Amino acid sequence: MPKTQGFIFVLLLTFTLGLRGQVSEIDNLVNSAYSALDDDKPTIAVDFTKEAFSLAFKRGDTYRMVVAKSTMGYIGMAVRDYESAYINYSDALSYLQKSDTVDLFNKMAILQNLALIKSKYSDYKMAAAFYKEAYETARVYVRRYPELAKQNGDLSLLVDLPYFMAMQMKNSGDYTGAGEILLNLWEESEFKGDTVSLARALNQLGIIKLANKDYLEAQNFFSYVAFNNGIDPDTRAIALQNLGASYLRLGNLEKAEKWYSEALALKIEHSSARSQFVTLLDYGELEYKKGNSTAAIEKWELALKTFDKIEAEPDLFMIYDWLQKAYLQIDITKAARYGDLYTSNIRNWMDIQRNQKDNPSLQAFNTRIDQVLSSRREKAEQLALIKEYWPLGLGVVLLLTFLLYHFQLFLTKQRRILIEKRVREVRAAKAQEILDKIRRDL
Repeated sequence: MPKTQGFIFVLLLTFTLGLRGQVSEIDNLVNSAYSALDDDKPTIAVDFTKEAFSLAFKRGDTYRMVVAKSTMGYIGMAVRDYESAYINYSDALSYLQKSDTVDLFNKMAILQNLALIKSKYSDYKMAAAFYKEAYETARVYVRRYPELAKQNGDLSLLVDLPYFMAMQMKNSGDYTGAGEILLNLWEESEFKGDTVSLARALNQLGIIKLANKDYLEAQNFFSYVAFNNGIDPDTRAIALQNLGASYLRLGNLEKAEKWYSEALALKIEHSSARSQFVTLLDYGELEYKKGNSTAAIEKWELALKTFDKIEAEPDLFMIYDWLQKAYLQIDITKAARYGDLYTSNIRNWMDIQRNQKDNPSLQAFNTRIDQVLSSRREKAEQLALIKEYWPLGLGVVLLLTFLLYHFQLFLTKQRRILIEKRVREVRAAKAQEILDKIRRDL
């Protein structure tokens, strides 16, 4: 989260918690904390927020206690002290829930931050649980205050939060649960014409296909996003990288390099440093597999220069392993250094990967995707047949209608003839009966 967003967050809290009019002493302390953080003085920022919380606590001002604790949590996030951030956000949530009136928007924001922290610690199940609670809170918020939510652009939360929840479920190995959410987002976003949500859902469905080695379907998903100019460049870049990864697994290094190169060019212009790191990581792997260790090292060391905060990103530690392997042929000392870095951080990462490997939920959901794709193909084929043969079909329908009409006329005519014949027979029988009676009377 950019530091400048901190001021917006505080102002939002201030307005929603009713802090209007003259700025209070507590507000000054909180704003001073953000100023100190912008000046790279986190320790001073913490002191300001502690004082703000102490004053709010003495006055029994629960709302301002939430503001102070949320600010402490934000400072922890900014300096990557996720443990303290988690404690402070948890405290903020606890105080908020004890308030007479629970501010739904702030509750939702706090829950999202708690989910993000849990994800950083690779506790994906708990992260998914927080996102689920945030989503349920968002639904209540939108239902109670629809105009406010629309005015503030908060309706997107009803799409974003399920998506984030699905990502955490996928990371925890719950591919079936994650996939069902993604399939729903796919159908809903396609119906609504929401290209952003559609692109995100298709990207993730492609990743699941890639994990199942269903490369053709994975490439179809990625290609739809990568070559759709109506989708933002950052998302297209992710799809291009995924497309390159699929070709790398197929052994087509030339196409893999083409898509990695295009993805990196887009990301340098439009994406975050972390996102560029991920592409450079894959790009270096490609160079290494081509047998070009020097080029691979250049890509990986450029990645570390671009984004060096990987101590809080366990999934990125593999770069140390790759650098160790590459330097073994060139510089034993550097190889040993990177090897030590890899060894000291890899255990947790390996545990996470082991839990997800060969997950039956992944196989089950892959089948579910196939069923949906098959159903969509059948519908598409039916529509194509209708478009191609509708004149002939219409002619056949009209002919059948014409024949049925004339057949109905024929049946009606025959029925009338039979009725008339029956009437004549009845009349003749009645007349004969009368004549017979007259004869008897004579």
